[in-house]
Amino acid sequence: MRHCVITSLQWDVCKILAFIVFTVEAFPQTELKLSQAFTDFSQPLSCPLFWTEYNGNCYRFFPMNKTWAEADFYCAEFSLGRTTGKLVSIHSWDENVFVFDLVNSQVSGAPTDIWIGLSDRRQEGEFEWTDGTHHDYNYWDGNQPDDGSNSKPEDEDCVQMWYRYYSAIQIIE
Repeated sequence: MRHCVITSLQWDVCKILAFIVFTVEAFPQTELKLSQAFTDFSQPLSCPLFWTEYNGNCYRFFPMNKTWAEADFYCAEFSLGRTTGKLVSIHSWDENVFVFDLVNSQVSGAPTDIWIGLSDRRQEGEFEWTDGTHHDYNYWDGNQPDDGSNSKPEDEDCVQMWYRYYSAIQIIE
């Protein structure tokens, strides 16, 4: 499965000055036929050039300005066969640290915040990952989620990872 993460400065509803980190399901080695690529998972997996593998997925950081919705759509452009790129879904502390380190390794100085594939856009208060995986992990900042304390709850649905010394996750507009 492919995933994307976007870094950002808050602008409008789900808008951010974005750096993007994408995760993409690891691609089969080039000697495999395309028809085998998605049916024979016993073959060793490797990522395309400029992508970083972690736990069977490929990740890549792209510095660009995107809203959360634009970033999610952009990730979908990284598709191969039945696999579609998605904003990153984070399921453990180790994966959280991996994404944090990946972004920090490619940005001089402390980067801004990044979009991740978690939102409650379909149902207020019901968070789900864009890749359809179960929402089984979060590392919320102490006062999060707050649904934008100065706005209507339905105005703040997209989730970003804060790049602070503690690397918390926050919901933003």
